[in-house]
Formats: sequence, structure tokens, C-alpha cells
Amino acid sequence: MASAEIGPLDWSHKFAGGIRADIRRRAKIYGSDWTDAFKGEALVKSSASILFLFFACLSPAIAFGLLFQEGTNSSFGVVEMILSSAIAGIAWSLFSGQPLCILGATGPVLAYTKVIYSLYGSMFGYEHFLAMYFWTGAWFSLFTVLMAASDMCCVVKHVTKFTEEIFSGLISAIFIVEAIIPTVRNFHDGKTTQDSAFTQAFFTIGTFMLATKLSGLKNSNLMSPLSRKIVGSFGVTIAILVFSGLAGIWSQPGCNTEVEFHGGVPGGCVHVPFLDVPASIVPTFKPDGKNSRGWFVDPMPEGLPFWAIFFAIVPAAGFTVLGFLDQNLTTLLVNRKANNLKKPPAYHLDMLVCGLVIYPICTILCLPFPVAATVRSLTHLISLTNYEMKPIEGGGVRKVPINVVESRVTNLGVHILIGASLGLAGLLKFVPKPVLLGVFLFMGVSSLNGNELFERLYLWAIWDSSKFPKYSYVKTVSSNKIHIFTFLQVTMLGILYALKSIKAVAVIFPFFIAALVPIRWSFAKIFTPEELLALDGQEDEEEETAKPDVELAADAPPVLLGSTVHQNPETVKKEAEAAI
Repeated sequence: MASAEIGPLDWSHKFAGGIRADIRRRAKIYGSDWTDAFKGEALVKSSASILFLFFACLSPAIAFGLLFQEGTNSSFGVVEMILSSAIAGIAWSLFSGQPLCILGATGPVLAYTKVIYSLYGSMFGYEHFLAMYFWTGAWFSLFTVLMAASDMCCVVKHVTKFTEEIFSGLISAIFIVEAIIPTVRNFHDGKTTQDSAFTQAFFTIGTFMLATKLSGLKNSNLMSPLSRKIVGSFGVTIAILVFSGLAGIWSQPGCNTEVEFHGGVPGGCVHVPFLDVPASIVPTFKPDGKNSRGWFVDPMPEGLPFWAIFFAIVPAAGFTVLGFLDQNLTTLLVNRKANNLKKPPAYHLDMLVCGLVIYPICTILCLPFPVAATVRSLTHLISLTNYEMKPIEGGGVRKVPINVVESRVTNLGVHILIGASLGLAGLLKFVPKPVLLGVFLFMGVSSLNGNELFERLYLWAIWDSSKFPKYSYVKTVSSNKIHIFTFLQVTMLGILYALKSIKAVAVIFPFFIAALVPIRWSFAKIFTPEELLALDGQEDEEEETAKPDVELAADAPPVLLGSTVHQNPETVKKEAEAAI
């Protein structure tokens, strides 16, 4: 008799048992992973997601490429980061177990890479950094494969919503803050004129607002239902094109269109930065100051001691921890029951694909290591999800997922375009950087949806607890205990953001994320088991994902205060009726 199938996060007690179980689960639906994107209305949603995510993923690739270039003295830069993103995305779409995740550069990986650059430079000479990076990547790849084969991903089953919401909130906050800070800084840095600062703010805020309005168009009764669906699905792409077009219309002869355009100031040009995409595919590093290095690095150059190969084990262990946490926490957020996914996850298979395919390719070519990028992954999920606005007893509504286009096509399409972007520099140079900051702001705000931490933060503004929206935890937990739980989460989020922001300690913040699990265990001394189940359990997810009566917009507008919009339920009902 065949043994019972183990769950996605159950220990198999066999070498590579979890991987084999993942492959069996996903093999049954691999064909539908490709065909589901072309069924009915899914084609429109998939096409819109590809165009939106192309810009949403290309901009971080360029930004992180520049940061890698600065932090490693041009050992690698924008070209390498774009190639890393494209190669990882294509391989991921073909072989992974959860194709809704997006791989790319993240802040922790950037910070850690800069640390090992300084370490290797001081020990072996900066001219040997790429050789040491090769050996670090080799060990990193091996350790990742071993973790996948030993079912180490099972430890993430101890992660509860407490940690998930903090981690998701951190990444959302990073995107929001990183979009706002450059906009505000322009008014105070002394280098940007007030006219330029106002113009750039107009592009950022305008892109965010237009994308928000267009994405939520289906909740209105404007135009025909089909038109609302198409325009709403392509809302972010339309916003990018509109404001890039405005930059082109306002540009005047005598102004350099790559860096500035005429903003209506008599006799002058207003500076606005545009995308700077490399037009040739050659490595950034130039050993002699003139000619680029080859794509394949000599792993044992003259002067590098043999023992350095084994010294690389220690830095590689740090990369392994970073990759493990980023990969599994992001995948855990994507696979949450509340997201209403129908296809099974494959945590061990995902780690194997990273360690066996993606990391080795990046090691051989000396490219920055891509890991699961949380906001881009959640944005991908949101862009492929149909939602219902569900009224809540006591006032307000909650955005509840109806169904998701679970497909490999969007991830593949996005990263083919990213790879092709190296040949599209002539077009992409007309996209203003402030426009992409508006896209970042949209991604950060929209990813707050469904995060109960921000839902409970809103309750702080309601003094009378009898007027709280009737969430399940409100019915069973006192307002004081709700506020204490929220305060503890906000405190942990603040500590994480501080650790991320302080360069001297930035590399340890992933370890603090891991420490959130035992920290959460200590709450048994503060809360009763019933209170923890209500605040941190999964008890309300089944009712939230129940089959709805009415299908609403695929991209409802982002909610500034978490997943709750406080408005009259009757109004919601009328809008729903009008939408269909």
C-alpha cells in the first residue's frame, strides 16, 4: 500500500523526501500552469500584470544595480543586475513550485555583499574579489541544495501571522518610504530647484493617484463593464505611459531630454532624472580601466591562497541564511490560506531550483544573487487576483480574494521583457524616474491590503470600542489586549526598520526576523491561548475566502489604512450591483 502523501511543510524523514513530494504535487498541474493564463478573462489580467510588473521589476533592478556598482567599486553593476533578474525570473518560471514569487535584489543581500567586498578586499586584495565571490557562490549553492534536501523549509511552519504581518509590513514600509524620501529631499537638498522639486513630486504623486484611480475603476459605474475591466487591469501601465508622455510633450528644443525638459519656466529647463539603461551587454568591471572583464572569472588567480576557498564557507553561510529567510517568508506570505490559492505550494522544490539552477548561474557569471522579493511577489499576486469588497458587521468592508490566475506565463513574460530591456534603452530613457517612484508608492500601499497589523492600527483612532468593525478578534478579545498585541508588533517593526537602516548592523536584521518566532512564543505569558488564537491564528481565513456572490474588480484601489475601507455597506452593495 502506498504511503500517505506528506504535507508541504511536514518532515519526510527521508533525504530529499520533501522535494520528491513537491515534484509529485506540482507535476499534476504543470500543464495548467501554462494554459490557465489564456482562459477567458484571465488573458486580460495576465497581459496587464506582465506590463505592470515589467516596470515594477525593472526599476529596482536598475536602482540596485547602481547601488551594487557603488558598493563594490564597479565589480558588477546595472548590466549584471538586469541579467541576474532576467535569468532568475526565466528559470524560476520554468522550474519553480510557486511561480507567483518574483526573484530579484533586496536590501539585505546588497548590504551583505558590500560587507564581504570589504572583508575580501582587506584580506586578499580587491583584485581577487570576483574570484572569492565565485567560491562564496559555490558554497552558497551547495548549502541551499542541502537545506532543500534535508527538509529545512519545514521550520517555517512555526511562523505565525505575527511574524508574517511584521515582515510584510516592513517591506511595504520600505517601498513607501523609499518613494517618499527622494520626493521630499528634492525640496531641501540645495541642488534641486523648487520648480524641479515640484515637477518631480507632480510626476510621483500623479502616477500613484492615476494608477490607484484606474485600478479601482471597476468599482464604479463609469463606461461599460468590459471597458472598466480592461482599463482597470492596465491602470498602472496607463499611468506610466501618460506621465512619460507628458514629459515628452513638455520637452523643448535646447533642453536635454535625457535629463531635463521645459517645465513651463520662461527661458529655462526643469531638471527631471530619466532612466539610464545600458545599451550594451558587457560586464561593468574593467580590470585595466578600459576593457571589460570576461564573463567567466578565473576562480584561482595568481596570488590567491588555496585556503581562501574554504574561508569562503563562512560568508557563504550568511548568504544561505539570507536566502532561506527571504525565500521562505515571502513564499509563506504568498501561500497564505487567506489568499485563496488553489494550487499547492512547493517550498523544498523552490529552494532546490535556487541552489541547483539560479545561484550556480549567477556564481559562474559573477552576478548579484537574486532572492524572493516580497513586495514584488505580493504585487504580482495582487495583480492576478479578483476581489470582492465584503461588508463587515458594524460598518466597513474587507477586501476578500475570489480567485487568482495561478500561472507561469506572467513571470516568464515579465523577465523576458527585462532581459530584452538592454536592447530597449532608446525607449526606456524617456521614462522619468519620479514616475517609477509613483509605481513604488502604489506597490507599497497596495501590498498593505490584507495585513491585519494595519487594520488593528486603525482601531487606535476609534476611542469607543463598541464602534469597532466587527472583526472576528474584536468579538472575542478585549480592546486593551488587541492594542497591546498591536503595540508589540509595531515595536518589532520599528526595531526591524532601524536595523535595516543602520548600515553597521544591517546584515543582522534577517536574524532578528528569525528571532520573531521565539519572541512570539513568549507571548503565552501575556495572552491566553484563546486570545492568541483569535489574534494570531487562522480561524477567520476560511470565512474570509468563502465563495462570494458577486465578482468585483481585479484590482480594487489600494487602501491607505490596511485592508479595511470604512464606508456604508449599502453603498458597497449598490456599487457591486452597478459593477455587474
